[in-house]
Amino acid sequence: MRRTMWTGTIWLVGLAALAGCHHHGDRRHGTYRGPAADRPFPLGQVSDAHWETQQTNAEAADFIFYDHEFRYDTKARVDTAELTPGGKKHLMQVALRLEHVPFPVVIEQSPNNSRPELDEARRRTVVEQLARLGVPNAEERVIVAGAFPEGYTGIEAENAYYNIFSGAFGGGMGRRFGGTGGFYR
Repeated sequence: MRRTMWTGTIWLVGLAALAGCHHHGDRRHGTYRGPAADRPFPLGQVSDAHWETQQTNAEAADFIFYDHEFRYDTKARVDTAELTPGGKKHLMQVALRLEHVPFPVVIEQSPNNSRPELDEARRRTVVEQLARLGVPNAEERVIVAGAFPEGYTGIEAENAYYNIFSGAFGGGMGRRFGGTGGFYR
């Protein structure tokens, strides 16, 4: 009886080998013939869509003109629609890239939409400058809207500033992980 059981086992193993029932061998050689739902995703496929969205959002943010890019008249103590030198440089960069992207040019809206006349004057300034630089359909591409990224409050900005010096992220100022008081000299 023992011999019959041993012969039956050898016969089953041989039959399985002939039928091609050897998944482990297939996985080692880079093929998998199991159900489609069990197949692993190619490396990076799951996270690529997320990173592409992040990259697109960051690129769209390059076309926002913030409040600090417009001059503040210190004598009259009022905000103006005139671009600062940094704002003019930003305008040149936008003009060069605008024909290659689908994004609108956004003029940051005043807080709580409290000064629509100033927002429109700033929009008009940017439209005129882009048209002067030869950008077609500048009138349709420039809008006034809230900036996409949220700003910091004064307290948050102050805390972020002092965290740089207090060593909250590895200590002190200087090279690599700290410099003065850091751990990588």
